[in-house]
Amino acid sequence: MSQEQSMQSIDLSKRAKFRVSGNDRVRYLNGQVSNDVNRASGIESISACVTTSKGRLEGLIWISVDEESQSFLIDSDPELRNPLFQRLSKYIIADDVEIIDVTDDYLLIHDLEQTENDGIKSNRYSIDGTDRWVRPGELSAGSDWVSGKVLESLRISQGVPKWGNELDHKTLPQEALLDRTSIDFHKGCYVGQEIISRLESVGQVKRILVGLSFDPKTVPSPGWSLCDEANNEVGTVTSVGSEKGTALGLGYIKRDHCAVHANNAEKTLQSSVKIRNTPFTDS
Repeated sequence: MSQEQSMQSIDLSKRAKFRVSGNDRVRYLNGQVSNDVNRASGIESISACVTTSKGRLEGLIWISVDEESQSFLIDSDPELRNPLFQRLSKYIIADDVEIIDVTDDYLLIHDLEQTENDGIKSNRYSIDGTDRWVRPGELSAGSDWVSGKVLESLRISQGVPKWGNELDHKTLPQEALLDRTSIDFHKGCYVGQEIISRLESVGQVKRILVGLSFDPKTVPSPGWSLCDEANNEVGTVTSVGSEKGTALGLGYIKRDHCAVHANNAEKTLQSSVKIRNTPFTDS
């Protein structure tokens, strides 16, 4: 991509990064993640869940292909660097597969626009964008760096779950709506596939990720309870941000329940709540 024109870019270089190579890399990785890795390429990335045998999340990853070295490039949240490396390596026995931690070998830049000839297409923020894996010292000038506050508001407004907020080791992918983006229900077996497929067939998770808008006079914080008209707790606020002056958030709510307000832990503060679809629109 030409750097002559300034573009909005996000520095994701702190994310954990791995390279998966070897003749058995496709078969092996397909047995570890929820999406079909054959869909990843040198020009387009995919997201996938890494789960336990009980279908709980161990990480949400993005996968692309380094065509020059015939290997997969994977990135995930920084705090998962060691546990995810161990998890992905766990089932290598007699496979021709090598997984290398390349976190410090590359910068990872995400541009909030998409071009035809440079970078890897990625919709990691639910909008068309481009990932660039760049060696340290080779990053060209020309980016308009997005601040952390603006990025958080973008993430929330697009309904993108975040590890530590919406995602943790107790999360089922369908609770966080990851079945819409990160699961292929027609691919072969992988660790956790039986539970995830069963949940899909019966359509039953006990809670679901939703968008929230709040009374701007009393903006809640993550951890506030979501309550129904009878003041029964039916969910939890997980993230809070703003978009064009409107207080927005994400949270989990019990299936088939409705929240009308949020309370702090002491129940001394309250904010009215409206359930919204994500990505947020003006409607």
